[in-house]
Amino acid sequence: MGKLYPGLTTIGITGTIGSGKSTVGKILQDLGIPVIDSDQIVHNLLATDTDVQNQIVERFGNSVVLQNSASKTKAIDRRALGQVVFEDAQKRAALEAILHPRVRAISRNEIEQLAKDSSVKLVACLVPLLFEANLGDEYDQTWTVITEPAVLKDRLKQRDNFSPAELEGRLASQWSQDKKASLADERIDNSGDIGQTKEQVLVLVDRLLQANPK
Repeated sequence: MGKLYPGLTTIGITGTIGSGKSTVGKILQDLGIPVIDSDQIVHNLLATDTDVQNQIVERFGNSVVLQNSASKTKAIDRRALGQVVFEDAQKRAALEAILHPRVRAISRNEIEQLAKDSSVKLVACLVPLLFEANLGDEYDQTWTVITEPAVLKDRLKQRDNFSPAELEGRLASQWSQDKKASLADERIDNSGDIGQTKEQVLVLVDRLLQANPK
C-alpha cells in the first residue's frame, strides 16, 4: 500500500448524503487516524474565500448570499445555494467547476503535510462525490458507506428537515448507493448501530495497517 505517498496509505471514503460518512470519519478520528472532510473544506470556502464567493454570486446571483450585516464578505447561504443547484444539473456542474479544483488542491496539500510525519500510517478523506468526480485514483483504497434506503431517508428527515421534494432531489443528484458500492474497494454497512459500524471499520483499518507496516 502507499502507492501515492510512500509509507502512507490514503483512503477515500464516499457514500450518498446521509449514509454515514461522518460517522465513519469520527470512528477513524477516535482511532487517531487523520480525517480530511471535503464538506468542511467547502463550508470554509463558502464562508471565507472571497474569490469563491464572488464567482458563485456572479454565476447564481445575490439570492444565495447569506443575509448577515455583520459579515464583511459575501458568505454563501448553503441551503439557498443547494436549492438552486440541486434542481438543475447544469448549475450543479457549474458550482462543481468552481469548488472541486480548490477542494482537491487543499486536500492534496493536507495529505502531503501528513505524509511528512513518519508516525502517520493512514489518512482518510471524506469525499461525497468521489466517483462522480472521477477521483478514485487519488487514493490507495476507496470505501463506500451504505445504509438501508428507509433508514437513510429517516435520518435525513430528522437531521436536515428536508421536504420530500428536497430529499429526493438531493438523492437524485448523486449516484446510487449500489453504483458507488460496486466501484469501491470496500463497503461499510451503516444501517445498524454505531457499534456495528465500528466493528467493520476496525477490521478494515487492521487489514491496512498489517499491509503497510511503517
